Amino acid sequence: MTKSAIDVSIVKTLEELECAYDIRREVFMAEGGEPEDEQFDGNDLCSVHLIARWNERICGTMRIRIISMDEGGTVIWERLSVLKEAREKNPWIFRSLLLNAKRYTEMMGLKTVIGIVEDPKLMRFWKLYGFKPTGEEPLNYRGHEYVPIKLSLETIKGKVKVREEVSLRQAVRAFPDVFAQAQG
Repeated sequence: MTKSAIDVSIVKTLEELECAYDIRREVFMAEGGEPEDEQFDGNDLCSVHLIARWNERICGTMRIRIISMDEGGTVIWERLSVLKEAREKNPWIFRSLLLNAKRYTEMMGLKTVIGIVEDPKLMRFWKLYGFKPTGEEPLNYRGHEYVPIKLSLETIKGKVKVREEVSLRQAVRAFPDVFAQAQG
């Protein structure tokens, strides 16, 4: 497993967008049992989508949606998903998607990133990259509780302050169950 084998890019064709949709169907609907109308909510055509390739195979995706340009701009990162086989073998895929989402957000000059998290294990992952719970009441939807999270990108003299790189050991700690299953 090498980090360099992961390539993340912005979706440029309808074929790539369909691949991103297929990944979301597999992860959220087939594995997670969520209904299609939750995963495909009408925001796809006004969003930027990232796709991750590992060993030249598309295996992950993330949706980035600008929701406001007020006060430096706000973007929501959502629908982060990586196919089960890929996420069990290579945790760097999540990291690569997140870091590329951050680069895109910085390039657009946006200062605030928001999202929601249901799984406490995923909360550890997001915290590792600087996200914090907003303190707002969790959102309850179809029997699930989602905690609102936020990342503020600081600016220094007009440039975005970049956080220190996260090590593999830190990334592994963010997903202990994935590695336990893969090792067992």
